[in-house]
Amino acid sequence: MKDYDSIELGFVFEEPPSQQAYETLFSMFYNQGDGSNGEKHHVIHYRDGDHRSTIDADNEEAAEIMTTASMCHVSLSTGHSNIDHTIEVGFDNSGMGLLATSPYHHLSLTTWIYSLEDPKKETLDTVKNRRMRYVRGLAEIAQIFGPLWGFGRRGGLAIGEDETIEDLATRTKPPLYEYNLFRTETVEAIGREQVLSAPAYYVEELDWGGVFMAVTEPPKQCGHECQQCDEVADQLGLSLAKTERYH
Repeated sequence: MKDYDSIELGFVFEEPPSQQAYETLFSMFYNQGDGSNGEKHHVIHYRDGDHRSTIDADNEEAAEIMTTASMCHVSLSTGHSNIDHTIEVGFDNSGMGLLATSPYHHLSLTTWIYSLEDPKKETLDTVKNRRMRYVRGLAEIAQIFGPLWGFGRRGGLAIGEDETIEDLATRTKPPLYEYNLFRTETVEAIGREQVLSAPAYYVEELDWGGVFMAVTEPPKQCGHECQQCDEVADQLGLSLAKTERYH
């Protein structure tokens, strides 16, 4: 496994997220105890119709662009945790990528593996704490946005050759990925206790009724005879995700 690989997550929504949700997201990433109160600037690349721009924006300006531009992308850093993310947001199907072929509003996050690996100068406990902060951050994003569905894996988003985002997002029993956001209806269909007691690396019940689950400790991945993924899938009665058609 190479450290220049990445983990990518996608969240899809029935309705576009609010400006306040994006402001909360930016503040969450940057309010890392450095005294800035989240008031850092972001370099944002976006498209509004045929017009493309790159600007330096604060939290409020960045959030406004996220809710008005047709396509947008911004790089974020979580301060002392050294975890770098790229966020891409789309509101139509005119862009490139797996999520952009769907009519759903969407948000994707890309995290490079090197930020989760042992840099050799830190203890294993430090690295493990960073990985735990990472998945807790993903759960917090799910809490803020309340997606219809969320899925993620190492190596980029992928679905089966004959599958569509529309079908997968509306299933009450979607396939199991390394990272999953189950909406309330999905949790109830599977069984809330079955979901919350799954032998996964991280499981968090969200205030609005959904559940975020990281099956494996990042940057581990399902496949290659991953017993943990098989055990979780068996308990939940879900099939493991197909990864034939990439973004």
